[in-house]
Formats: sequence, structure tokens, C-alpha cells
Amino acid sequence: MATGEVPENQRFEYWLDMICSTYVQLECDRPQERALFGEIEFSRIGGLDLTELRANVPRVRRTPLHVSRSGEDYCLVQLQQAGKGVVCQDGRIAVVNPGDFVLYDCTRPYELMFDDEEHHVMVLRLPRAHLEQHVTGLEELTATTVSGDGAAGHLLLSMVSTLRNQADRLHPASAQGVSDAITQMIAAGLRSLPQANSRRPSNLHAYHLARIKAYVKERLRDPVLSVASVAQAAGLSPDHLSRLFRGEPLPLSRLIWQWRLEACHRDLVDPRLASRSVSDIAFSWGFNEAAHFSRSFKELYGLTPREWRQQALAVQPLA
Repeated sequence: MATGEVPENQRFEYWLDMICSTYVQLECDRPQERALFGEIEFSRIGGLDLTELRANVPRVRRTPLHVSRSGEDYCLVQLQQAGKGVVCQDGRIAVVNPGDFVLYDCTRPYELMFDDEEHHVMVLRLPRAHLEQHVTGLEELTATTVSGDGAAGHLLLSMVSTLRNQADRLHPASAQGVSDAITQMIAAGLRSLPQANSRRPSNLHAYHLARIKAYVKERLRDPVLSVASVAQAAGLSPDHLSRLFRGEPLPLSRLIWQWRLEACHRDLVDPRLASRSVSDIAFSWGFNEAAHFSRSFKELYGLTPREWRQQALAVQPLA
């Protein structure tokens, strides 16, 4: 998609519609001394969207009004390719040079500025809940530059640069694994920031969390798995268990729900399981009611389980 596809007097409205439909509801400024130019290339990789954007728009804003009028719940990760960017959110200002990346959260206002005549960025859009599984306290990590000189920043840019021309050729089962790897690399970069390490849990706290999560993963298929059964197995009271997860991105009940949905999401596009029904896969991961599973799946992924599976079958695997 590019502004060159429409007459010059229609380009600003066309560009605004492009960025709002691709990312979230926004507003932007017109270039002062040059005709507006912008182009976006879009790819989907499993559970995240990858776009490559070139433009000469100097400023983009997501205002409190945009936030209040939409239910969009995404994190955006901007990887700077060329030109210098500035990201403002949560009272912080990040300067982003080529090779660096930065996080911003669309559930709160933010502002992006670019001081070169033309900028080039890659942007990853992913559900906030997915990233919260890997790193806590996201609100303290927005608008903070992750340097491209660090291992995580360098590897993320390398991965995304390699994938941008191959994304459409990935089979959905492979794409989900790649999406998970990218999400984990983003999280690794964010965890390297000083703010992420300012409040570490005690060793005993971390020990209990690790063993409880391991127990849950081992028994995720058990339909009677619950907060109460986990507490009993761990020898802890339900209240103690709730306190352990108070600093985590998700409470334990929601974590069980999310891990089960992610397992179903993977299995639904696994060619080896193509003969199994949607409900059979759901029940094999501890769900016991097909309609509730379908609603929960769509709430997280934006598609019903059947739609997600049909979409996957329509894609040719990577040769």
C-alpha cells in the first residue's frame, strides 16, 4: 500500500486511513515542505503482525480520545531502520536510532516524532497479553530504548529482517513457533533494561512460582486442574497462592486458561492432527464446553477456532 496509488490531493486522508487500519486509531501531521509520501508492506507471522513502513510524516499521536473510543489492546514494537525516531509515553521520552527498538502500548496515549525527511521503520504489533506472559511491569518499560548494540536488540533486528521476505511462505504451524521466538526476543530485550530489574522477587518467592508453573504445565490437559487443586498439591493456601501471583502478568486462573488456548492454537494448525475435530482438540487440553472454548479462543485471537484452522489450510507450506 502506498500514497502514490492515489491523486496528491487525496493522499493525506488515504495515508491516515492506511495507518489506522494497519495499527490502531491515530492522528498525524502533514509534511510542511514536501508532498506526503508513505508506503506500508504487511505480513502476518503467527500471532503477530509485521509491517515495514517508509514515510515522511513528521508526527503521529494516539490521544486519550482515541484510547477511550477503541478496545484495541496491543503492544507495538518499533525497530528503527533509517532516520531518527522519538517515542513519548508514560512520561518518558526515548530517542531511537537505526538498529534500536522501543515498545509502546496502545491502551494509553503516545506520540511518535521523526526528525529526518524520510524515515524507515519495521513495526511488530502483538496482543499485550502475549507479551505480558514473558515480562512483567510493561507500563514501566514503554518509551525506553533497547539498544541495537545489545545481544537481544541485534538478534531481533536480524530475525525480523530475514523474515520480512519469507513470512508469507511459512506454514501457520511453523509461523506460530517463529512468532513465539520473536516475542521471547522482544521480552529478553525489555528484561535487559534497568527498570525491569529494579524489583526482583525473593529467592523463595521465585522458587514457589517456578515449581507451581512447572506443575501446571505438566497437568495442563487435566480438566480438573484449578487454583484449588494447585494450591493443595503445592501445600499452600489459596490465599498464599494468590499473593505469589500478585506481581505476575496474569493471575493463576487466567494463566491456565491462556496456556490451554495457546496449546489449542498450535494443535489446530498441526498437519498431524488434521483428522481430529476442533472440540476433540479443545477437550484434550482440559476444556469441557465447546461453546465456551470457541468464545474464549475468539476473544484472544480474533478468529473462531474453525476460522483459524480454515485459514491455515488455505496457506501452502514452505517448500
